[in-house]
Amino acid sequence: ASQVEKGKDLELEEQFDALRRKHTEALQELQRAHEQEKLLLAESHHRSQAALQETIQALNSQLKSFQERMKRVEESLLSTDYKKHIQEHGSPNPFWEQELESLHFVIEMKNEHIHGLDKKLLNLETVAERNLLLEEKVKTLQQENEDLQVRTQNHLVMARQLSEELLAARGALEKEAQLRDQAHREKEELLYRVLNGGDGSPFPIAAGEVPLIAT
Repeated sequence: ASQVEKGKDLELEEQFDALRRKHTEALQELQRAHEQEKLLLAESHHRSQAALQETIQALNSQLKSFQERMKRVEESLLSTDYKKHIQEHGSPNPFWEQELESLHFVIEMKNEHIHGLDKKLLNLETVAERNLLLEEKVKTLQQENEDLQVRTQNHLVMARQLSEELLAARGALEKEAQLRDQAHREKEELLYRVLNGGDGSPFPIAAGEVPLIAT
């Protein structure tokens, strides 16, 4: 009976070890998943914080630009004239004073916008002038190209004429050489007949034969 109990105890112990291993593996898997989730959350938080920081910087930049524009408005000539008018004639009704200030701000903003448009117009005029200059250069280059094409065509015609003249001169030289060779053969034949006393023997015309006389 004790042997059976020992076997059961061993079996239970193996089952317990297997359960403990499964529990350890599951715990490790949960820990890995938890660490991965922490990394993802940290990365998401970092991205959100960076985006928020960019938004804050953009808003601060817009606020600074608006404050600078307000400062320019306050220091403008219209504002100076308005303050001088209040000093000389007293402050108007608070409602009208607020309306005048609003109108003053709108006028200054419009002036600044018009100034910006003037700059853009000036840039466009500069670009237009550059385009005109470029068009003139293009026309000049096109004219030069046409002139080069005409000169090239003329050169081709002259080259063709020279080639034809060269061929004609070569043909004349060849004809003259043939006539000179023919006259030379006739002279040698005549001399041969004179030297042989007109015995009727044919004149030798073997290739490579040395002529009887030098010319």
